[in-house]
Amino acid sequence: MDIVQQGPLTELKDIGHEIHVWHAPLESEPDFLQRLEATLSNDERARADRFRFVRDRNDFLVARGLLRKLLGRYLDQAPADVEFCYGQHGKPSLSIANSCNGVCFNLSHSSGLVVYAIARGRNLGIDVEFIRSGSAHEDIANQYFSLRELRDLNSLPSEKRDEGFYDCWTRKEAYLKARGTGLQIALDSFAVTVSPDRPAQFLEGVESCWHLVSYRPEKGFAAAVVYDGPYCPIKYFPLDS
Repeated sequence: MDIVQQGPLTELKDIGHEIHVWHAPLESEPDFLQRLEATLSNDERARADRFRFVRDRNDFLVARGLLRKLLGRYLDQAPADVEFCYGQHGKPSLSIANSCNGVCFNLSHSSGLVVYAIARGRNLGIDVEFIRSGSAHEDIANQYFSLRELRDLNSLPSEKRDEGFYDCWTRKEAYLKARGTGLQIALDSFAVTVSPDRPAQFLEGVESCWHLVSYRPEKGFAAAVVYDGPYCPIKYFPLDS
């Protein structure tokens, strides 16, 4: 499997059998935020207005607005014309009207950074988290990690344990998002590698058709991509707003 670092593409429609992974900051100037909000659907604006805090609302608007802008380039249509539908557990996908070319996607955002995974004809999941230090990690790991993951996490040197925790968490979350079933799959029913020094892999509880890749979109962030089907190249891009 090839992982290639790239700059922006000129012909996004020629995605072929690759997976394209994008990242962008969520901070934006008021006029840019307004332009992005203007491309959103009524239900997206209503969802944004339900956020209690302005920052959370703006993060949602920028993440969705950039998603529309990005998908519009792949679909060769205006961002406002992109239509979404949602699975039983809330996973977004392109509507039937927009899905004829097989484009699929997933997104995640954390602490001012948003990431997107885009491909054709695959089930995709992506997750990103800002790496924080804290004693709460142990409680979360004890509740959600498998026994194998707990053993591997506890065996890490203390200076690598925070990074290992978030590598494990994003890998597991990306798999759940790729499956689109929410927490119907118990997080401790499968295991992934934990050590930052080991390649990202599923260790048990996951069928062989699923593939896992970890990466660092920005300093201080852990992220993971999960996809099904044959191995394929993954290319990484900064999204220019």
